[in-house]
Amino acid sequence: MLQTASLSEQIEEALRQEILSGRLAPGQRIDISKLCAAWDVSSTPIRDAVRRLEMRGLVEVSPRRGVFVSTFDSKTFKNVFDLRIAIECLAVELATPLIPTDEIERAIKIYEEAGRYFRETGDRAPLIEHEHLIHDLILHYCDNPRLAEIMAGLQDLINWARMTSVRRHPRSYELALPEHLAILYALRQRDVAKGQALMRAHLKSSFDRTQEIA
Repeated sequence: MLQTASLSEQIEEALRQEILSGRLAPGQRIDISKLCAAWDVSSTPIRDAVRRLEMRGLVEVSPRRGVFVSTFDSKTFKNVFDLRIAIECLAVELATPLIPTDEIERAIKIYEEAGRYFRETGDRAPLIEHEHLIHDLILHYCDNPRLAEIMAGLQDLINWARMTSVRRHPRSYELALPEHLAILYALRQRDVAKGQALMRAHLKSSFDRTQEIA
């Protein structure tokens, strides 16, 4: 049995990780009765967890049919990327004058070293570790807590889209590297228009790479 102060939250996190990792596939039915038996709990905390996962967009509850992992099809991908483009391009506009130069230089150095390490060893680990660095940096310095809250609410869908994209297109990390660096160079120049255009192009390229073999 799961031992926690908030049983439903622990169940929610366990199911969330199963979905984001791909161990529970899109469209797969989630059997509530089996989960009750496996975790030795009543259905109440599981149903509470399912309701929150439904609000996150990770599961769908169908009357008389049951609970299913949400289907991540081309339309869902496009919806996520459309939202990201709108929100992150605004974040670039707000953050560009505010990000300290030393933070931009630090990010450039991290990406350049990760790229050099990959070229020398073929190991993507540093690229994977820092893949979201530029996006976090821009959101951190956009000075708009409401915008950051909206992105936080979308984060599970964004992560799910990213992991699905990588499974379909394993070279996504190295292909994104020059795009990330180009955005950082625009930030260093304090060029808002160029930074927005490059962020839009980067996110569109990420979407297009997924669709190539979707």
